[in-house]
Amino acid sequence: MKIAIIQSGNSGFFPRFYKALAYAIEQNQDECILMAPNSNRNKRCILPHQYIWGTRLNWFIHSRLYKITGLQDIFSIFETLHLLYLLHKHKPDIIHFNVINDKCLNIPLLVHYINKHHIAIVWTMHDCRAFTGQCSYFDEVNCSRWKVGCGNCPQCETWIDNTQHQWQIRQQWYTTLKNLTIVTPSQWLASFVRESMFKKHKVKVIYNGVDTNTFAQKTNCDIYSKYNIDKKKKIVLGCTINWEPRKGMIYFEQMAELLSNDYQIVLVGNINEEKKERLIQKNIICIGRTSTLDEMVAWYQSAAVFCNPTLADNFPTTNIESLAAGTPVVTFQTGGSPEAIDKSTGIVVEQGNLQQLCEAVKQVANHRNIYTTENCQKRSLLFSNEQYKQYVQLYHQIK
Repeated sequence: MKIAIIQSGNSGFFPRFYKALAYAIEQNQDECILMAPNSNRNKRCILPHQYIWGTRLNWFIHSRLYKITGLQDIFSIFETLHLLYLLHKHKPDIIHFNVINDKCLNIPLLVHYINKHHIAIVWTMHDCRAFTGQCSYFDEVNCSRWKVGCGNCPQCETWIDNTQHQWQIRQQWYTTLKNLTIVTPSQWLASFVRESMFKKHKVKVIYNGVDTNTFAQKTNCDIYSKYNIDKKKKIVLGCTINWEPRKGMIYFEQMAELLSNDYQIVLVGNINEEKKERLIQKNIICIGRTSTLDEMVAWYQSAAVFCNPTLADNFPTTNIESLAAGTPVVTFQTGGSPEAIDKSTGIVVEQGNLQQLCEAVKQVANHRNIYTTENCQKRSLLFSNEQYKQYVQLYHQIK
């Protein structure tokens, strides 16, 4: 069986997702190819069996047209024809969508081709954008317009609010896919999909997995010495690729004023210089991106608690990485974030409740005899790379 994976960008978690999935596919003696649009990030991050469609100029033009018109899925005609040529050349049995709503495709052309050639589709929805008129998440603004057609978007990012028209385009074309199975990495997202324009389609939950062995293996990197941290202090770790507002950086800033000197807050990930200076003044260590995976593992293993005050998320893999390293997690009741932990591996608190967050951090850090390394690592095995074998089983079931 041949599986074509279509994805808009090789950044963030996706390269690891793809490599683990490709390995599971090939272990089953099936064939896997990746098709990605021509963009700077996809050229920088070349993945195995990757084919590039379109031009960088198209990516730029499509992005600008989207910013002006608020419409996303109706441009890139010639680039989509190039993708269809590649699909016709390779003749996959299954097409696996990931993030395709990202200024790179003409959806009517793609759907028409798929239905004409009776190709089965697996669609992993990593966020909510497939069934909204624009946004990836709507938690922060408590919006439910996506259920009936969007419009008057409270977080519109384009010059013109065309979210209602964009929702209608998606509803018109996505719901006509004849053999579609939707996968979500969390029960939380699955519940929304079942209320959306996709409510008549099959929905299956397959949690994202990580290489748990990598994070469980002891490292020789001495974080305390390298960053001159007092070994008596309990490290409260936060980690993401980019500290955008929805990742909850503001709560670390506020916690720094409430926690005693027994604790040291450390943030790993990109932070702009202005915010970094403000955080450093509050005695928060800002690392930026770690130079090696070994150092990132060392941070997880050295922390007393991993804190994830995310305000909008599907199923953050940082929670799993922390558990695999043996470190318990404190997180908000946000999206699918609580699904990674249980009562012996962390605490879930009300979203936005700073007092509860601080108390939970102290509770976990001071009671590691309850939230043990063994409990955390055992829990992480539920979210190992073995998860990706479920995709292979699914491909063979629907074909």
